[in-house]
Amino acid sequence: MTTKALETISVDPWDFFLEDDLATEHVERFREQEWPQMLKELKHDYSYSIGEGQEPHWVTPGTAVLYHEVINISYGKEENTGWHPTNPLPIGNAVQLLNYLKKGFRLRANVDALVNVELSETADSAEGDPYEDTPYVIPTAKGQRKFINWDAYRNYCMHRGVAPTLEPPKEILDKMANSEYYCLLHDHVFKSERAAKQHYSYYVARPPRGRGMRHATVEQMKVVKPKPKKTTTKSE
Repeated sequence: MTTKALETISVDPWDFFLEDDLATEHVERFREQEWPQMLKELKHDYSYSIGEGQEPHWVTPGTAVLYHEVINISYGKEENTGWHPTNPLPIGNAVQLLNYLKKGFRLRANVDALVNVELSETADSAEGDPYEDTPYVIPTAKGQRKFINWDAYRNYCMHRGVAPTLEPPKEILDKMANSEYYCLLHDHVFKSERAAKQHYSYYVARPPRGRGMRHATVEQMKVVKPKPKKTTTKSE
């Protein structure tokens, strides 16, 4: 028997990409005054009703992070890597947001923009809720923040420029074991020191040459493998 609780979808709150100390009154005022107006315009002027509980990830008044589907093409083969957060986009009015949604962008990675969702992090967990027993939990100023899987936690760290501190799952540890260098933050495998250096240089270089981010050093990305134990044989 399916209950209403089991149909509830849990998603990240609107301030997921906003540092606690950056949640200024300007952003809150924008949410209180402009966001309701956008919803009204979308519904009455364009017949587009955003799902209840969905809201852009505001980072400043009029700019927000959305999600887009990323497809990589290598040697003629396409690989769908799923939904990933964008850089902050200008969303100052209903028309701008509608244009993004019509192009296939989403407000949340795991649900269509028209679907109702549950945003409350304090709501009781439904039976079978993958957030219930997740090992990826970190303390925040607002309590605890849970992540549905390793990638969700890794993306959280990536967009804050901090190193992951939680234990990676077995598949990541196996991937590291088969690598010479590995970037835990970006989930990149490197076969050589040169490739790892290029990756590091790009992320620490100031824009427009790079991203201007803090990043693990090449030495820190080097995978330290246990030395094989020496076997001794008895001489005849």
